[in-house]
Amino acid sequence: MYYIGIDVSKKALSVYDGQSSLEFENQEGLRPFYRYLKKHFKSFENLGLIFEATGIYSNHLREFSAKHHIKAYIINPKQSHNFAKSLGVRSKTDTIDAHTLWQYRSLISEEKLKVPVVDQEVKKLASYLTSYQFTQVQRTALANHLESVTDKTLQQLLHQELTRKRKLEEKILADILTYIGKHPGLAEDFQRLKRISGIGEKLAFSLLFLFRHYQGTNRAQITALAGLDPIYKESGTSVKGKIKISKNGNRYIRKMLYLPTLCAIQNNRKIAVFYKRLIDHHKPKKVAIIACMRKFLLVAHAVYRQKTEYVPG
Repeated sequence: MYYIGIDVSKKALSVYDGQSSLEFENQEGLRPFYRYLKKHFKSFENLGLIFEATGIYSNHLREFSAKHHIKAYIINPKQSHNFAKSLGVRSKTDTIDAHTLWQYRSLISEEKLKVPVVDQEVKKLASYLTSYQFTQVQRTALANHLESVTDKTLQQLLHQELTRKRKLEEKILADILTYIGKHPGLAEDFQRLKRISGIGEKLAFSLLFLFRHYQGTNRAQITALAGLDPIYKESGTSVKGKIKISKNGNRYIRKMLYLPTLCAIQNNRKIAVFYKRLIDHHKPKKVAIIACMRKFLLVAHAVYRQKTEYVPG
């Protein structure tokens, strides 16, 4: 296998192929990069690209790999950061990052190299979801700021802006539901998730995006993607820290799960029984709620994966 480490930024791809460092524009189609690959590699069959998952900035490279059937290993930025620290790399530039990613090749087994799959429905859902989250954050920040404003004129202006933010949030939510309704596959999964007691529209489409984006994940993987996986700190007999959740996954999903889980503890028999058993075993309430969030997520994931209707306990 021939590997290429690629550091992705908003405007450029910094490339290291084991011999030289190059830079290409990060634009749709990546034509200059394609010409470079065609010139240096007769076939893409034994080629592997290593790059970080950097949100929308890495979309062009992901779609490029899928279009030309080039295998890729998309690494979590935290993994690459920790790998660089283990190598003793102190400086951070695009060129150094590309070189570090190329060095990561020794830890990648060939079965982990796969041609990325680009799901256009998931891509559209992602754009809707990020816009909805952004609008929510702006509306919340504005509402909080409004509480500290005493000037009547400013209050009136900010109230008008807050009303616009709320209308925009409602419009995006309506557009999301309309888009889901136009696609039978999405609509069926969405309705199955909504039938789970405690899951409303907002949580349903958030979970739908998570499950569709990470197809084929198992229970442990989907728990980690939500940052609800437990971490342990033990060493010998002297160090025995409390078990905590990692919080390394999608914090928006965790935030969205919290209130519906509290609702499910009251109205969903399966979650209620699970919560009571934890409390009866003297678990702190906070620990019991987090455990219920994890179970709630896994129930929804099982319904999605198995394409079955939720059966109340």
